[in-house]
Amino acid sequence: MSASSQSVRSAAVEAVASARPLTVHIVERMAPGGIETLVLDMTKGMPGQHVVFSLAGTRSELVAAWPRLAGMNSSLEAFGRQPGLRPRLVAQLTARLRTLRPDGVIVHHIGPMIYGGTAARLARVPRILHVEHDAWHYESPRRRALSGLFFRLVRPSRVAVSQEIATKVASYFPGRAVNVIAPGVDMDLFRPRDRAAARVRLGMATDVPLIGTSGRLVPVKSQATLIEALALLRREPNLKLSPLPQLVIVGEGPERGALHALAVERGVAGAVHLLGHRDDLAEVLPSFDIYSLPSLNEGLPRGVLEAQAVGLPVVASNVGALADAVCPETGRLVPAGDAPALAAALADLITHPPDVRISRRFVETRFALATTLSAFNSLLQR
Repeated sequence: MSASSQSVRSAAVEAVASARPLTVHIVERMAPGGIETLVLDMTKGMPGQHVVFSLAGTRSELVAAWPRLAGMNSSLEAFGRQPGLRPRLVAQLTARLRTLRPDGVIVHHIGPMIYGGTAARLARVPRILHVEHDAWHYESPRRRALSGLFFRLVRPSRVAVSQEIATKVASYFPGRAVNVIAPGVDMDLFRPRDRAAARVRLGMATDVPLIGTSGRLVPVKSQATLIEALALLRREPNLKLSPLPQLVIVGEGPERGALHALAVERGVAGAVHLLGHRDDLAEVLPSFDIYSLPSLNEGLPRGVLEAQAVGLPVVASNVGALADAVCPETGRLVPAGDAPALAAALADLITHPPDVRISRRFVETRFALATTLSAFNSLLQR
């Protein structure tokens, strides 16, 4: 780094450090996803100054993959963590936290808790919050043992995004309370819009049943099960669906090629639309008739909440806290990885559409963003 670059960065650090209160959020990689979107909402909606640490990636890589981050300027720092154990990263983070002197650090998930939580404790940050977004990764005894060691070292205030996750975390690591703060949705941004106009913006036909999903294209999200279910729907003569449904997949990731190949193999390539990453999800979701999340494992995903906020019925795998997140009057839960069950639930909602106003009311009363931000702020100030 050049001397001029160092002076610019030092000036930015001093400017941020002089403001109070200051909160640092630490994530594994600041890439499009539910955790990271929640972090952005927190930086915009909570009082004080906020800085985001991304353990993995460089700033240029992160911004290139997610242009929404370009405006964060000095409030986004990336540490370029490579795979494997990186003890020196703790020293780097500790030094940065001692410079910034934040009032609180919020670490999201176990990797950031191990590195960032340890650094925050060494830097004597007065308030450390660890947010758990799912609990299935603790099924590994080795990971549980390692995590328990760092929980005892860091002693963070613990937060879970659902009661189901809080109960599991408390059973794995007893002795400390687990606060439940659901990941809220901006109800003004995610709202019902004109469906036909949304379809026109996407270049989609206005008269076909449109099933949609969003998320990273990785095996655990199991978009392949949704493609299998679509193939079943389109070739089932007894359903008499006309016109035949199509599928929109929003997101990017390493499974993109495999998903396209599967669609070709099942003969539905012309009905599967891979849109890639979209920053305008609030305008894309209203084009769907149904939102589906076929994940093999989940915590409490924001995607289903955002979809219901715009007035969509949801069909999702019955994993994690999705039983809490899906409106029981308008949605359906199916076994994970079961394409026939998923197809049957989708067919039921296509042929018997529910009153989707109920979906929005369900989210508004349980998962409003204002409630989430207020709860986090109260915990930081406690």
